[in-house]
Amino acid sequence: MDVTEFEAFWARCREVVPAGSRAARYTVRRMGNAPAISETLLRLVTTGQKTGVFSRPQDLEATGGMPRAGDYVIFTDHSGRPRCLVQIEECRSLKFCDVGSDLTACESPAAQDVEVWRGIHRRYWTPVLAAEGKSFDDEMPIVFQRFRLVRAED
Repeated sequence: MDVTEFEAFWARCREVVPAGSRAARYTVRRMGNAPAISETLLRLVTTGQKTGVFSRPQDLEATGGMPRAGDYVIFTDHSGRPRCLVQIEECRSLKFCDVGSDLTACESPAAQDVEVWRGIHRRYWTPVLAAEGKSFDDEMPIVFQRFRLVRAED
């Protein structure tokens, strides 16, 4: 991704970011591990149907560190093009097995049921972990991040 494209995107975002937050840190993260998943997730975020995300701590460390409330995240599509800016409102670490309906309420309507959410995320993380020589475990640490959409672009 061309750094100037991110700089231009951040400049457009700063127009809607409160003056006191314009120097705030932001990280860049890709949504999804395949083009179709990426587009689906971004559509849910940009239409306000998805207001949270669950990540592995090591993935967050690889993309700028553990987020904190108030941080900004630029979500990109699968090709790395910036698509939207969100602001983290809540961030907490927990185990996969401890995720409850209070947290899955941030997901799309199809994934708000905890058992459905667990199935989707087991299927998502199992091959990711297998590629690292690991196996999925319900005790796996994850990080929940609730966010609000600040700006979206097509």
